[in-house]
Amino acid sequence: MRAWNRLPAAVFLAVVCGSTASAQVASPSVVDSVVDSKFELFVHDVSESQDFYAALGFSVAYAKAEGYSTLTNGSTVIALSSLPWWVPVHWVGFLRHPPIGTEIVLYAADLETSKAMLEDRGYSPGETRLQPWGHRDFRITDPDGYYIRVSEGAAVPSEP
Repeated sequence: MRAWNRLPAAVFLAVVCGSTASAQVASPSVVDSVVDSKFELFVHDVSESQDFYAALGFSVAYAKAEGYSTLTNGSTVIALSSLPWWVPVHWVGFLRHPPIGTEIVLYAADLETSKAMLEDRGYSPGETRLQPWGHRDFRITDPDGYYIRVSEGAAVPSEP
């Protein structure tokens, strides 16, 4: 019975309940332990950020009175959390860019339509370029300095 103590709870429950959710139930090292994900951005003006991400096709799925909100577009989830007005993010916004910061990559069904939606709402995405890895993309910075790359292709390449 001691061996059961070393298995993650999800594996234990799957074995006991007879779940077939994972073909690899017997091997805890390959069990999918992450069932969902989102990334959370800390922003000065949640409403302004909602408008920006709406231009990329996101809609508000959940919002709290104090400003926290969750946006969705397909299976992609972005949460927005309010920063206090006195946090000087704009002074250090360059720290949010690669190679120091984070690059948020969104994969578009139609790259040019995504770019046009941003432009129609007054945003200025960068030039669409063909990258050395074979996909076209454009770059833009959101209202709080987060570096966004909108790309063709898929998050998980189908070929090595």
